[in-house]
Amino acid sequence: MIQQKDDKIMPQTTIAMFENQNIRRERYNDERWFSVVDIVSVLSWSLQPSRYWTELKQQLIKKEWYTDLFGKIEKLKFLWADNKKYPWDAANTKTVLRIIQSIPSPNAEPLKQRLAQLGNEKVEEANDPELGMQRARDRAIAVYKSRWMNDKEIKQRLQTIDIRHDYTDELKARWIKDGLEYALLTNISYTRSGKSAKEYKQLKWLVKSDNLRDHMTMTELLLTWLSEEAGKEIAKSKNAKWFNEVQDALIKWADIAKNTREDLENKIWKSVLIENNRLTEKQKTLRDKAHNQEKLGYNKK
Repeated sequence: MIQQKDDKIMPQTTIAMFENQNIRRERYNDERWFSVVDIVSVLSWSLQPSRYWTELKQQLIKKEWYTDLFGKIEKLKFLWADNKKYPWDAANTKTVLRIIQSIPSPNAEPLKQRLAQLGNEKVEEANDPELGMQRARDRAIAVYKSRWMNDKEIKQRLQTIDIRHDYTDELKARWIKDGLEYALLTNISYTRSGKSAKEYKQLKWLVKSDNLRDHMTMTELLLTWLSEEAGKEIAKSKNAKWFNEVQDALIKWADIAKNTREDLENKIWKSVLIENNRLTEKQKTLRDKAHNQEKLGYNKK
């Protein structure tokens, strides 16, 4: 049950393991937010982590990066040992990584070294784009293998990424802006192949940060590809430009994927849109905990 308070969505509590310690985290506005004092406790080994964080925060705001930190720390309610929730400082992943850089502790060094390595890789890739593309491909393959995708499925997923790029390139050529306009037109493609993006994610028990296509079956991917390919060709044939014209063309004419899906479902007597996802075991465990806590009423005031 989602609670509304002070115009903010009160999130669900889950537990994440970090360096063999319990780090409380919240799903807030479809993003992971962490209890800062828990992370400080693990990395600093302070006997008074709350006081340590208060002093560190004051130093950061006063001396280093006031404009970066201000407004990026939220007060979210975290579950404590007495099974009650109390407000405490929370930060998203980006802000947490910045805070870690300011913690003078040997425990924080591995993370600092990893961040430095990533920064170095970005510099290398800026000088050699082909290297960046290969590394990105290798990372994607590793992630897909961790989700038990076979070689055939991985190959198809990589192909659909290239197809998606072709589609977005065509949208750019038609003066479609990044961000909201892309999202709205993509949602039309999903709707034409069965469900809106929001409905699709709800069906597969995904959150905003999950890439929906990573959790599609081969049939679902093909339907999505067909919808976007048809939309691209229709926009070209109608010479549609700017958002309103492209949107109208897709809404009026892009029923190819919808008709194909319905025809297939009539022949096999079942929906081709299924709830199966490719969440890792860790992700499934965390979402099971969030679901169970919701059932137990931990999200209530």
